[in-house]
Amino acid sequence: MRKAILMSSAIIVLATLAFAGADVWKAKPYQQWDQKDIGKILGDSPWSKVVQVEAPWTIGKSALPDPGQPSTTAAPANGGKTASKSPSGDTPAGNTPGASLPGPGEPQPTTMFAVRWISSRTLQRAAARSAELAGQLKPEDVEKQLANPPDVYEIAVTGPDMRPFQSADDDTLIKSATLMEKKTKQKVVPTKVQVARTPDGLKVQSIAFIFDKKSGSGEPTIAEDEKSVDFNCNLNGAKIHASFEIPKMQDNQGRDL
Repeated sequence: MRKAILMSSAIIVLATLAFAGADVWKAKPYQQWDQKDIGKILGDSPWSKVVQVEAPWTIGKSALPDPGQPSTTAAPANGGKTASKSPSGDTPAGNTPGASLPGPGEPQPTTMFAVRWISSRTLQRAAARSAELAGQLKPEDVEKQLANPPDVYEIAVTGPDMRPFQSADDDTLIKSATLMEKKTKQKVVPTKVQVARTPDGLKVQSIAFIFDKKSGSGEPTIAEDEKSVDFNCNLNGAKIHASFEIPKMQDNQGRDL
């Protein structure tokens, strides 16, 4: 199930989706969800946040290589200066490896990431229902998978440019992320990560950060009366922040994390 959700999370909804009507996760049983309903849950729900962040790795010396692509770096023929294409060219100036850094007051290049709380019943159901609609799961198999919910919190990060995460090992990824309760300021660190890659194994598609639900002393890592939790991840210039409002993360069975 986790793999199915990670692969579903790799299909990022970059724009906020506008849908009228009641919250589908409360208004309809998941067996009746269609692709539009699933799109809303993945792109515009309390469990799914789409955030825009600065992307310094795309410019100048901080640029990270695109895995699987041949290097195009060559000595410039204009006396050692790096040429920038005009705004009408295929590659905007200041947004590619080797391009000059933006000047004071100039906009920084940005990219987008989706941050999703994939251990929730709602996203578990959305992933399973999506697989069923795609003919990858039979209804009886969906029921079997959903009968064993995760015993941990899982948050997935995905986006169109995952290069900051490309070469990081599990330990580095674990150290890059935290969950922080707004009320107590308590920080929870992941215990493990799971990385989903493209079929050729060259590119990272999404990363699931896995957090324990209870501390070593048996106390809940997210208190029952907590109202908001911040997810933060900082790695190779990618500074990702998403706030989750717990009172809104409710389905017909109650709190859904």
